[in-house]
Amino acid sequence: MELIASTRMYDAAPAARAAWHALLQAAHARAGLEIRFVEHGWPTPIGELWDRPGLCGAFMCGWPFATALRAGRAYTAIAGVVPAWPAYRGLPRYRSEFLVRVDSPWRTLADATGSRYGWMVRDSQSGWNAPRATLARHIPPGGSRFAESKGPYGNPRGLLRALVDKQIDLTAVDGWYLDLLRAHDPDTLAGLRTLAYTPWTPNPLLVAGPDVDPAVAARLSRALLILHEDPRDASLLRNAHVARFVRPAPARYGALIDMEQAALARGYPEIR
Repeated sequence: MELIASTRMYDAAPAARAAWHALLQAAHARAGLEIRFVEHGWPTPIGELWDRPGLCGAFMCGWPFATALRAGRAYTAIAGVVPAWPAYRGLPRYRSEFLVRVDSPWRTLADATGSRYGWMVRDSQSGWNAPRATLARHIPPGGSRFAESKGPYGNPRGLLRALVDKQIDLTAVDGWYLDLLRAHDPDTLAGLRTLAYTPWTPNPLLVAGPDVDPAVAARLSRALLILHEDPRDASLLRNAHVARFVRPAPARYGALIDMEQAALARGYPEIR
């Protein structure tokens, strides 16, 4: 079986893509595996990527991962990622950032009531599930917050363009992705600022598809988990802004299902 990989979720800029590919190529080589990177992007739904045969070393959003696990379609969790920035405190976690334009007078999410919200896709933890759960806590059960809710914009850059171009007034974007943009393409965020954050949750992880031999996935997992121990790999990790890879804990992702259920229980199935 041909093995494929993708870093679509965190190809925030060409330099970020190159860093991820170099890092994962080194890990696959250490594991004695041949890999082919596939180009995959909007408007093709990312779920199509996760359904491809031979997937071995691709980023998968934690909410779809937990949803698939609950449905009996188990992906093999290869490794979690600890981003290198201090805010992550050495943990494989992330959060979403609610963004507005710098000239916005708002200081809290409550201030944005009646505005135009933009969302990415409905199967994203950072772009839908986390912000929905956060917004649901601040409105009456079954209520609405926004004058208009617009989407899908498909990817983080689409949301950022819509916000800069004043198509929308507020959005939520994966904070890990934004940190990569701040490192590799900060001009993209010119004119924007962070208004609020969602709670920290387990971040997207590297997975293998259900059709990949677990022993093959385990070889890649072992290679990733020891990368930070070899000085020869320090530059690969540094360029990708990764402190280290850690053994994933699939059970932790059940918290993302809990977030979904909490929003539904408050009568907030849609961001509105």
